[in-house]
Order: sequence, then structure tokens, then C-alpha cells
Amino acid sequence: MKNMYKKPWFGFTEDKVFGEVMSNKEFCKHVLQGILPELAIEDIYFSHKQEEINDPEHYDQKDVRLDILVEDYNHNLYNIEVQTTNTDDIARRMRYYAAKADQRYTLKKGSTYRNLKNVYIIFLCSFNLAEKKPIKSKYLTINYDNQTDVLQDGLTKIIINSNGIPSGNETKTLLNLVKLMKNLPISGDAYFDIAQNRIKEINSDEKWRDMIMDYETKLLEREQDAEERGLKRGIEKGINQGMQQGIQQGIQQGIRQGIQQGIEQGTKEGKKKEKLIGIKKLILALKDFGGNDQQILQRLEKDYGDSFSKEELEKFLKES
Repeated sequence: MKNMYKKPWFGFTEDKVFGEVMSNKEFCKHVLQGILPELAIEDIYFSHKQEEINDPEHYDQKDVRLDILVEDYNHNLYNIEVQTTNTDDIARRMRYYAAKADQRYTLKKGSTYRNLKNVYIIFLCSFNLAEKKPIKSKYLTINYDNQTDVLQDGLTKIIINSNGIPSGNETKTLLNLVKLMKNLPISGDAYFDIAQNRIKEINSDEKWRDMIMDYETKLLEREQDAEERGLKRGIEKGINQGMQQGIQQGIQQGIRQGIQQGIEQGTKEGKKKEKLIGIKKLILALKDFGGNDQQILQRLEKDYGDSFSKEELEKFLKES
């Protein structure tokens, strides 16, 4: 019997593939110049991939892992990130990444704020947004009452939406980048030829495929651990809220009821969040294996129909 299993294709937006392809200095520079044609990028220092930024003195702060970090010869700093899932927090995520980049890279001791490097936070988003957006959206810090007044803080945030609407002002390189994000063929550009060939090589190399699968498995395990910790914190928070409520009432029975309600509320909130994450992962996995919307919806109804309505599941599918 013919083997019906189809190996998933690891495209440009897969973390490891993205890091490997963008580590090509010339290709990385070519992409940056296509995104920012107004800049004259002479050359770039060799890029850093999967650069982790943490603060040992403040262990309770969230660490970040930058996908690609590049500095050009004019000391502009570029952080390029891939986002394949809409977590509804991109704006604040960009803000935090910019803060972490400043913390580590933009100002040395003994320098003044005038020496602060320009920072470009660039997010490549491959998911469908609820509202129609252009392919490229550029954000600066502006005066709310006078939007022609731009605060010269040196921070630029850019979102590239592969499902966006062309404005007619995109460079050919940017349009090719969108194609690469969507796994579409590109011709007539030597830099993208190199990128496409490297992606094919990675997918043909069993060692690379094993490494990617192992990496994704570890990420999934890390997310599951985080979900469990979140569930535990939710329960603890519920218990504390219940105890406080009971103490304020001054009745022992109120304390017991408050604790029980807190446990139930925390457990319910934690499980619902866990199910939502599971739904998103299931949709993406089924799409990778070639499932159409009808097949995916049937699977969602089978696995999650007791927790969500068909309309809610259709909404999750559309958003993913």
C-alpha cells in the first residue's frame, strides 16, 4: 500500500529555517533594503540568530529570544522577528523587544543619550488579521494632537503582513519577501534564488528535519509547562481571592466556599486558555498536512465540540 503520510514542508517562516536563511549576510541586507528603501544600507555586520536577552539581576523579568539581530555600518540596529500566530499582543511585544534591545545593545557606559542607536523592530506576520491591512505598516512616535510632529526617539516599528493589501508602493524585493513567506515560487532575483535553494536543501536533509522537529517539540513542551504553571497560578490566585472574601465576611463557611469557588474559577480559566492554545496548534498542524477547512472544522467539532459552539470553532479557524 502506498504510504499516504506527507512530510511537512518547513518554509521560510519556520524558526530554524528563518534563522538559517537570514544568516546569509547578503540576503539579509537585500531584504532589509527592500523593506526600508529610504535608507542607504552600505553593509551589515554578521547577523545574530536566536539571540537571547536576559537580566540575571532581575530574574523575574521575562527573557526574550530575538530571531535575527543585525547592525549596519552606520550603527542602526535591526531586529527581525517572524510571527505565525496572532496572539493579539504584537504592539506590546514590539515595545518590549525594543526595550530589551536598548538594554543590551544601544548605549554603552560613559556615552550620552545622543549616542543612542536607531532601532528598527520588524515583525514578519504570516497570519490573517481580522481587519484588512496593507503589506507594510510603519509606526513612529508622533504627537497625538499634531501628527506631523514626529518625536525623534530613533525607534521605528514595522509590520510586514504577508496577507496584506498591496498599496503599489512596495519594492520588488518586498513583494518577493511576501511570496517567500507564503511558500510561493520566485524568479528573477539572484538573492531569492539562493534563499529558495537553501530552503530546499534543508527540507531534503534528514538531519536538518530531525533538528527542526526536535526544536519544535521542545518549544511545545516549554509552552505546555508554561500553561501548567499558569493553571497553578490561576488556582492559587482563586484560593487567595476566596480566602480574602471569606475573611472579610467573617464567616468560616464563607471561607470554605470562597476557597472552593476560587479553585473552580482558576481551574476553569486555566483549562479554557489551554484549550484555546490547543485549538490553534491543531489548526496549524492540520493545515500543514494539507487539510481543508471542512476537514479541519470536523476535527475541531469532534475534539472541542463539547466546549465551544460551531460558530466559535469557525471563528477560530478563520482567525488562524
